[in-house]
Amino acid sequence: MPPGNGSELLAPRTWQPVPGAPDTHIFAEIRKADVTSSNSYLIQTPVILLLVDPGGLMSQAEILASAVTRCRDDTDLPLMVLLTHAHVDHFTGMQMCPVLVDPEHSILAVHDTGANAIELHDPDLTQGKLLGQEFTGMPVGIHLFSGDTSGRSASVEKIQFPHSVEVSRVRDRFNPAPGTVVDRECFLFPSGHRIELYHTPGHSPDSCCIRVGRMLFIEDLLFAANPGIAGLCGWDQDDLIGSLERMLAVLRDGTIDIVCPGHGRIITAKNACTMLEGVLTDARALTDIAELNSRRAEETARFAEDCMEEINELFTILAGRLYYVSHVMDELGETDMAALAGTLIDGDVLDGLLESFWEFADAHHAQDHVSIHLALKAGQVIGKLERSFMKDELARIIDLSLVTRAERLLSSYSTMLRGFTPPQEREACALCTVIESVIIGLSGPSCSDDDILASTDDEAAFSRLLLARIGTRPLLDDIRVSFARGTDDPHVLIDHDLFSDLLTYILEDLVGTGAEELAVAVTPDQSHATVTITGTGGKITGGPAGTVRGFFLRLCERAGGSLSGEIVSDGHRYTITVNLAA
Repeated sequence: MPPGNGSELLAPRTWQPVPGAPDTHIFAEIRKADVTSSNSYLIQTPVILLLVDPGGLMSQAEILASAVTRCRDDTDLPLMVLLTHAHVDHFTGMQMCPVLVDPEHSILAVHDTGANAIELHDPDLTQGKLLGQEFTGMPVGIHLFSGDTSGRSASVEKIQFPHSVEVSRVRDRFNPAPGTVVDRECFLFPSGHRIELYHTPGHSPDSCCIRVGRMLFIEDLLFAANPGIAGLCGWDQDDLIGSLERMLAVLRDGTIDIVCPGHGRIITAKNACTMLEGVLTDARALTDIAELNSRRAEETARFAEDCMEEINELFTILAGRLYYVSHVMDELGETDMAALAGTLIDGDVLDGLLESFWEFADAHHAQDHVSIHLALKAGQVIGKLERSFMKDELARIIDLSLVTRAERLLSSYSTMLRGFTPPQEREACALCTVIESVIIGLSGPSCSDDDILASTDDEAAFSRLLLARIGTRPLLDDIRVSFARGTDDPHVLIDHDLFSDLLTYILEDLVGTGAEELAVAVTPDQSHATVTITGTGGKITGGPAGTVRGFFLRLCERAGGSLSGEIVSDGHRYTITVNLAA
């Protein structure tokens, strides 16, 4: 959401003057950023009411309709409803409000591409299908930017608004900076007031920015490179880059003071420039991302729930280790070290984030919401965890493999939400060597007693090693582990890091069910190698026989293998199959 206090620039639901536009006032419905409904802006001039983006909620449209009705108590002004683009969260609320759609008193204006999508009830370009939001096809009175003006001088036409208001409609191009050309359409009213529109495709092919006085309504440009937004049907990287560059030129000429986004708080033109520069940098990195359609939204939502389960477990372990380290160091009189360990992960904040996600997920499933909402909610939570994740400091205290797995988990989800395939680097690896490395890493402390004693002359080194020793709890320390392998070490085609993570998760799962013994075996054949991991001696918990957590299945697939599970006598068994390297 754009930074800053929106009330300093434009207070919600309060009539305020529009800078640079005489006798013009604005009434804003400003919402917390989400995909349910946009912000809405109602502007009153002496000759017309202008409504920018009625939003996607009927309750919001009713507030706007009430404001329109109050404006008409003095003068029965016509209403121009103007969409920055034809996504359902920007317009469907108006469809149930007669005041906003009455053809005798109002007219709807949308870019030609979006107008056709609304009239023809296009569920893809409007994002109705993705967001699970139904709407009714409706006529659009003015198709903006229709036709091609390339190579032609400005075109002017007279059009009739409701209440017999005659308006000049001008289509031209202008240069806000040398070498920058912006496609523009203007509405000139008899009172001397004007509305300017700039075609800014990228977020959607019909996206437009709107200027009234010294205010710019900037549609969804500030979010167009965000995870879960980039890749929508109609999104185009090259168009977006061009639109961002053109709007930066418009904002830098010093004639705009206030920028009103499609979602979130109002910001200054200066802050908008800073934000758009960041969006431009992000947009340039989004080459070849996948389209965000319903299928990918469902896949991402499933991955979101998988990831959040593992994040819950991993971060709970991390927080517990840090609490233990803090307690021990405090007992030893090392108050500074204790304080440091206690601040690296805020357990209350972590619990609050995870609780908010699972409450949202429960409501999502109960009401059969579409998957994109869940995917975006997970992205919000994981983004906050990523920003607060202090890998280097944590790795000084807690075993690096645990910290690295947490970092990789956060990164993988963010990568998938952005539209990229989570990274995987499959290469020929010696299978038994990889397995042995994982087992050894989970069987002993990160540093020995001799290492700690040898560092006593160096206070900083001694404290660092002591912290690491206290914060490391070897998973297999009290577990009997056997590893059956042949004389050969088969080379298999896997992603080393992901395969190591998978083995670690499986071993943690078996130990977590109470297994007292672990048996690992490798059996190669002509084209494959099979790894079995069996935990016995503990009570059997979990789902029915053969049930394997979805996260494990998808992680194994990304690592280069396939995974199955079964309940055996006195325990659980996982079987991983991977291809031999050529």
